[in-house]
Amino acid sequence: MGAFRAFPWVLVRSVRLIPWWHLGLGLVAAVALAATRRNPYPDDLVFGLRVAAVALAAGASFVFDDPAVSVMDGKPVPLVLQRIARLTLAIPVIVVGWWVLLGWMETGLGPTDERAMATLPRLALSLEFAALLGIVWAVATLAVRADRDTGGTAAALSLLAVVVVLLLLPERWSVFPSPAVAPSFGEAASERWEAWIDGHRRWALVAALAWVGVALGLVGSSRRHRIMRHRFSLAQGAKE
Repeated sequence: MGAFRAFPWVLVRSVRLIPWWHLGLGLVAAVALAATRRNPYPDDLVFGLRVAAVALAAGASFVFDDPAVSVMDGKPVPLVLQRIARLTLAIPVIVVGWWVLLGWMETGLGPTDERAMATLPRLALSLEFAALLGIVWAVATLAVRADRDTGGTAAALSLLAVVVVLLLLPERWSVFPSPAVAPSFGEAASERWEAWIDGHRRWALVAALAWVGVALGLVGSSRRHRIMRHRFSLAQGAKE
């Protein structure tokens, strides 16, 4: 069965194999945590969304978990194909959930003073979230290369470790800058704006490295599939 011809079949089978309850739990936790900071103050809203992003990414880290990861209904299926199918199914759900959460939090934004931002920096916060997703999925896919059938727990713990390390960075290297308004509001606003821009340049680098890790993990799972397929063929031959 060619890879492209097999993909729709793998996609349908993956719907019931993805541990959706982990993702649902992560989304519920994200909403609950964000709600504790839903008020007119931008700093609180951004903090709440950052905590929510960690919770949602932790829930998404279990997307690849499956005890029968290399075989579907008795047929060997390339691991890379399974993981692409799972990403294809999970990413739209995660994106919609995240964007709805951003919109809901933004409705709590109020005019605390004339310099307050009118809208949340959705794209910048989404870049942070994309980087966190890349981290958990890179760990989850690379775990397969160590002959592990599940990588969700390792990915979630790795995410927490990475977040702690990022929080401990010196202020000049911070990736969690306070939300900034336009620099035209004075020197202090200009400094916060520069810190915000620099922080998200670092997030862009983290995201790029993390998603390269995801790609490498997918390539590694393809190699493991060849080994599993050989074992499957031997087992079938022994039965005959």
